[in-house]
Amino acid sequence: MLTEKNRDEFYKAADSLKRFKRAEIKDAQERSLIDTLYTDLLPENQVYKMMLSDNTTFLVGRKGTGKSTIILRLESEYRKKSDYLPCYIDTKTVFESTKSDYQNLDYLKGRIPDEVLGKYLVERSFIQNILKSIVKELDVKAGSFLAQAAKLLGVSKAEKVKDSIDKLRNKIDNNEHLKSIELPVINEYVTTISGAEELEVAKSNSNNENLNVGLNSKGPSVGVKKGTSLTKSDKNKKIESWEKQFSGALLKVFQIKDVIDEVKEILAILKVKKLVVFLDDFSEVDETTIKNFVDVVLAPLNNWGDEFICFKVAAYPNRIHYGDIDKGKIDIIDLDFYNLYSNYDKNTMESLSLDFTKRLINTRIKYFSTQSIDDFFDVNSSNTIDDYMELIFKSSMNVPRIIGYILFYCHQTHISIGKKINKSAIESAAQKYYEKVISSFFDMTTNSLLSFDEKVSELQQRELLNVFVNQLKGIRKQITTGDLKGAVYQSDKTNPFTSHFVFSPSLEKFVRTLELNFFLSKYSEMSDRDGKKVSVYCLNYGLTLLENMRWGKPTGSDYRKYFIARPFSFDGIFEDFLRKSKHIQCINPDCSKSYPYDQLPFLEFNKMRCNECQCEVKVKSVSDGIKEELDKIDKTKLLPPIELGLMHELNSSNKKMYARDLSEELDISSYLIASRAKKLDEEKGLINRDRSEPLLRYSISEKALSEYFQH
Repeated sequence: MLTEKNRDEFYKAADSLKRFKRAEIKDAQERSLIDTLYTDLLPENQVYKMMLSDNTTFLVGRKGTGKSTIILRLESEYRKKSDYLPCYIDTKTVFESTKSDYQNLDYLKGRIPDEVLGKYLVERSFIQNILKSIVKELDVKAGSFLAQAAKLLGVSKAEKVKDSIDKLRNKIDNNEHLKSIELPVINEYVTTISGAEELEVAKSNSNNENLNVGLNSKGPSVGVKKGTSLTKSDKNKKIESWEKQFSGALLKVFQIKDVIDEVKEILAILKVKKLVVFLDDFSEVDETTIKNFVDVVLAPLNNWGDEFICFKVAAYPNRIHYGDIDKGKIDIIDLDFYNLYSNYDKNTMESLSLDFTKRLINTRIKYFSTQSIDDFFDVNSSNTIDDYMELIFKSSMNVPRIIGYILFYCHQTHISIGKKINKSAIESAAQKYYEKVISSFFDMTTNSLLSFDEKVSELQQRELLNVFVNQLKGIRKQITTGDLKGAVYQSDKTNPFTSHFVFSPSLEKFVRTLELNFFLSKYSEMSDRDGKKVSVYCLNYGLTLLENMRWGKPTGSDYRKYFIARPFSFDGIFEDFLRKSKHIQCINPDCSKSYPYDQLPFLEFNKMRCNECQCEVKVKSVSDGIKEELDKIDKTKLLPPIELGLMHELNSSNKKMYARDLSEELDISSYLIASRAKKLDEEKGLINRDRSEPLLRYSISEKALSEYFQH
């Protein structure tokens, strides 16, 4: 019988796993537990050892795969080394704070078009804040060093360090200093872009009556006659021209080469051989900002840093920009199930993943509880502890945060009332996680402030998911009714396995959103019966329970090719969906030529350029049903993703929460939680703020429930 103490201990173990935030788990004496609780995805701490190299490393994985935990463990190790200087930066928090707090610079108004000035200032401030974080870490290190340096090296040497840091800080943080560099740089780009525009106008409108063509002291001149306005196409081109120049302009403004030299000089005095910069939540930043940050800061510091700077970057799959970084000189470690274990054979893949699941749960329970892992599960002759670990693996695909949620829900339904966890408890938890957390993605998308095209594209993934589910349900029916008579279907004819399917690797890019948000996961790669390479994907375990489908395949060597049986080959239905739901359109509004989806290979060969006007063409999503759905939405109720996430968490928890708890659940700083909650309370009445205690507590309002959560 589980005592109240046992139940509380299990809760702490589960809660420590499901937290988003990198906020350190500490013991009663406020000491970090990261070294004790860290569990590597591979035996012998192989992931940790690879990350500990002096190379710049990209740690790639979906949400909850343990990127922040690995970085926290690395940071802990580096802080023990006197000749290394770790610098942790939460890029998501820096970026979100920058978007609301960036400083307007009057001297740039009129020089940069209004349509792009705000974006330039956000990216400028973001890069400035990242560099300031590095300088701050240098300052902290110097503070502990100066007293000793003054004794050993003399006051003058210590003062030199302080002066060097002050000089570097001024170079990055002082807008008056930056202005003296920025104005000439921006004026240079004004001249370049304006000249290119005039040549473009002259080229395309040489006979246009709106042009003035003549000679001046510098040679031929071309200009638009007074009173002639720019077309929408011209304006778009001008905006695009400016955005393309951002990284070059910012690289010059912040004088990155000089910054590198000064950082190197300071590190040498501090006797530090390596500055290690951790960039957590890197992919949570806007795509263009990521690109410019890499081009302006990360790539130059990495390439020009003469091996005294390296980066440890936590990023999402397919949300990485390497810029000028030589991929042959960096390490890339992928934490998702298939990519991590794909170097091994199938049996080893499965045994390693089960081993991790068991080690992870065992480590947490061993620390937080006096009981063993077996004491919390209903182990008997029919169900071993390994059977339960296998079920948890299927439910989570090895993602630590999802494992935490599965155990958390099992605590609610079983452990908290003294019952041990059985298979139905785990399955119920998996389905609950799917319904409460994963499926909310589409609700969030519908009510977010994304552009119309972005919304259609993401919501179309819901339609694609339904196509997959309905096809698999159809296969299930064909097996149970005997329409499919193959030998592989006979062993489990009344309850067949219909959770996995295959398609060409070239189609993977169209399921990235579904995969990133755990609706699907890549399971393996195989050769089909025609010898063609195919990707094997599986539905989320909780989704299969919801749809009354069985996850996996029959056991035994006779069924090793079960997934590549012809009914599970989805190339045909996949391509049919794409033909009906995608078209390709020129982005030039004066052209807007549309191409059928079938012409994508030709356009890719032509570098995605319109054969009419040579402007870029993009794949667009088409769905009358989604458009009708979006047209019905009250546009005044649309909110930024962070605010929607805050409301969804409060609705899901159904209780009052402190900012620190919301911070850990949503991976957003407490400061950002408080500022957004205040706005949602005072301006929209969507959140209640309870001031009865010293710390505010937040809850969902009745207005929010009726407007956003009653379907």
